[in-house]
Amino acid sequence: MKALKSSVRLEIDELRQRLQEAEDTIDAIRGGEVDALVVEGPNGEKVFTLEGAEHPYRVLVESMNEGAVSLSRERTILYCNSAFARMVGVSLDRIMGNDVCEFVPKEDCETLKQLIKQALRESVRAEMTLLPSSGDCLPTQFSLNPVDIEGKPSIGIIVTDLSERRRHEQAEAEVRMRDEFLAIASHELRTPLSTLVLRLGLLERHAQAGDMGQVKASVSRAKDQTDRMRRLVDRLLDVSQLASGRLSLDLAPSDFGCVVKEVAERFSEDASSARCELRLKVAEGVIAHLDGFRLDEAIGNVISNAIKYGAGKPIDVELKMDDHKATLIVQDRGIGIPVEDLSRIFGRFERTTVSHNYGGLGLGLYIAKQVIEQHDGSIRAESRSGGGAQIVIELPLVKNTDGKGKN
Repeated sequence: MKALKSSVRLEIDELRQRLQEAEDTIDAIRGGEVDALVVEGPNGEKVFTLEGAEHPYRVLVESMNEGAVSLSRERTILYCNSAFARMVGVSLDRIMGNDVCEFVPKEDCETLKQLIKQALRESVRAEMTLLPSSGDCLPTQFSLNPVDIEGKPSIGIIVTDLSERRRHEQAEAEVRMRDEFLAIASHELRTPLSTLVLRLGLLERHAQAGDMGQVKASVSRAKDQTDRMRRLVDRLLDVSQLASGRLSLDLAPSDFGCVVKEVAERFSEDASSARCELRLKVAEGVIAHLDGFRLDEAIGNVISNAIKYGAGKPIDVELKMDDHKATLIVQDRGIGIPVEDLSRIFGRFERTTVSHNYGGLGLGLYIAKQVIEQHDGSIRAESRSGGGAQIVIELPLVKNTDGKGKN
């Protein structure tokens, strides 16, 4: 009995060894490392040559950096090279025989299906996203071409990894943005600095002449220009902190309405100078978790924009609430915001296509958006049908046990 068991184990071990040898041979053939096979037959050894007209192409496909895939018309993967397997992070044996749509996000499947149908008739190229097993999306370009495999219409795909190109494009965009910012910042800082130098010169002459009335006027105007420069520098520092993730908030339950009123009061003189009637409507007892200083700055940026682009016309500032959120609407009747710019204006250094003659760093709404979102709120821009624009800010309310905002 023991001898029988030992014999069975030997047979199993021998089969395993043969299977391993077969797998090693297949891997060597697939990698182009084997040019021929010697097979022992009834009439002696026979040599089967593997290297033919297609051999160099097989080696080339296996060694290329781009992914190579062949599909049936039903989207089944008939073959793929090692580069494609690395892109999707799945071994070769688990790829072939599957639907190619399994390796792209679900929302891209329908697009890929349409491309495959088109590729049965003609060559087509499109950017697609691969979904590797790691879960990190990989931007790629699919070049699909109709091919004939053993008399059956099929599709050949070359998959190019675009991640390096995307990083390069992003780096170039950041350099362009930096250069544009430096140009804008130098212009914006030069204006108040030049005015300040002029005012200080006048101040010196008036002081020497003993004209105290003119001295006071020059001091006042010099202070205005200094304040303007301080605001510009503060915005630059805010952007630096936001970019490095160091902008922290000191949140506490506070009255949103009080913050809005204080900002409106501070900008009342600016509104008057711009011939804007600042109309305020604020609900009572709007309590939310706020960093009063940062929220004051964010709302100030929004109202400042409304005054700049809506000069000469009324500006409505309304704060209201429901059971779940507080809503602040700042509405002007100025030049408005083109539809294509409604979301873009919240980007760094971004301005609308109609606002370039108004100056500014293009940072106010960007900072406002970052601050509002750190309050778990939202901010959006809307065009008004009667002209002008409105900025809508929404923040969650502090809840009572009965589910209503505090009063």
